[in-house]
Amino acid sequence: MVEDVHKGELLRDALIALQGANHKLCVLHGYNDYPEHIRSDVDAISAEAAQIPRVLFDSGAAEVVQATQTEHTAAFWYVLCRWRDGKPVFVRLHVLDGDYRINGRVFFRGEELLESRQPFKFFEVPSPDIEFAAYLVKRVVKGSIEETQGERLSELYGEDPEGCKRHLSQLLPEAEAELVAEAARSGDWEAVRGRIEYLCQAMMRKVGHDQRLKVLLNRLDDFRKRVKRTLRPPGLLVAFLGVDGAGKSTVVTRVEQDLAPAFWSTKWYHGRALASPLRWTKQVRSRRQQRRLLKSAAEANPHAVPLKRDPHSNPSRGLALSLLKLGIWWSDFIFLGYLTEVYPSLRRFTLVLFDRYYHDLLVDPRRHRYGGPMWLARLVGRLYPRPDLVILLDAPAEVLHARKQEVPLGETARQREAYLEIVQSLPNGYVVDASKPIPEVVADAEKIILDHLAARTARNLKLKGRKALRFGQR
Repeated sequence: MVEDVHKGELLRDALIALQGANHKLCVLHGYNDYPEHIRSDVDAISAEAAQIPRVLFDSGAAEVVQATQTEHTAAFWYVLCRWRDGKPVFVRLHVLDGDYRINGRVFFRGEELLESRQPFKFFEVPSPDIEFAAYLVKRVVKGSIEETQGERLSELYGEDPEGCKRHLSQLLPEAEAELVAEAARSGDWEAVRGRIEYLCQAMMRKVGHDQRLKVLLNRLDDFRKRVKRTLRPPGLLVAFLGVDGAGKSTVVTRVEQDLAPAFWSTKWYHGRALASPLRWTKQVRSRRQQRRLLKSAAEANPHAVPLKRDPHSNPSRGLALSLLKLGIWWSDFIFLGYLTEVYPSLRRFTLVLFDRYYHDLLVDPRRHRYGGPMWLARLVGRLYPRPDLVILLDAPAEVLHARKQEVPLGETARQREAYLEIVQSLPNGYVVDASKPIPEVVADAEKIILDHLAARTARNLKLKGRKALRFGQR
């Protein structure tokens, strides 16, 4: 696949740049098919993992758009990006910093791993016995050893049985070490799979027995990182706005798919902009069910004329009810949506996409049946969580109205001007020409998001002199 070729080129250029800077890095496992196939994160260990972004920045080999430290393994998680054929290409590096550490316990010293490295293609890998032990630890801690993973462990064991047995004796009690050695010799890992949870506990006890103070200090360091992620969530919240017919749903769907590799997960909230995200999911399911019913009815009676939806068909509420509803909207969104759903997602490195946001009320109060003063609505809007980015999909009113004719052309033009006025006044607001073909619209939106990520990462890592807006212009 073309994407695999581009990912391979990006990985090759990045690792060669690190070698050229005399940066000690060892790819730990899963590398046999590199660079042709990169199935997941590239796991490695480095003597100075924190210096990787600076080396790549200075060499121009790759743009680092994400960087964070994980607590579980005390590793750096970097997302490298390059633009190819109108789409972003990503490679994710999971680099252990110094020691091979999991849950506060140091399983292998960094010097031991790095000194054992040997050349393989355009990078370096551990010796077979070290790779066997490190890969075994990873699979046992994860609680699964699949068939191909067991085959790889047996292959490594066969290259250096004595060295592998030596590491097993350091990781496990005698009986458990022999159980794993027999599985590696025979290639039958069923007995190990059946006791993998116990093996993990035994491994943690044995390795941690002589490291009690170090484990405590490492756990405190992990807690510090967790607090830092709570105060500065590494995820990204992006709100897409636009008049009906701008293509928000289509663009957001593509953006979510294309940018998913740059995050741990993605969430997309689509529906009424004032209800909490938890309720949006229910509304989406309800609308899907309604569409299925309408489709079945249309198939049963193809000559039926579909009803035209009018978002302004219901009258606005009175002043008292509008003010009450405004308070309910705010508390519903904050307490049942943002604090319980959105903010925890941002802490977990999630790309959170909103199709519509609070700005919709300011542009089209009739749609939401709001009959209160607009100055109060604007004031309440300041109390809503501010997205990291607000992207307006804009097109001439005639184009938007031709796509969706739920309101008169004059109303479409008024809403368009109102959206432009709001978004252009925001420091984090961007306007994308939605009259262009969909692939170009998607690419423009993705360039805005990726440039924001790269600038934020460069700022957090104190990379001076980064050229602003490398991916696209505002």
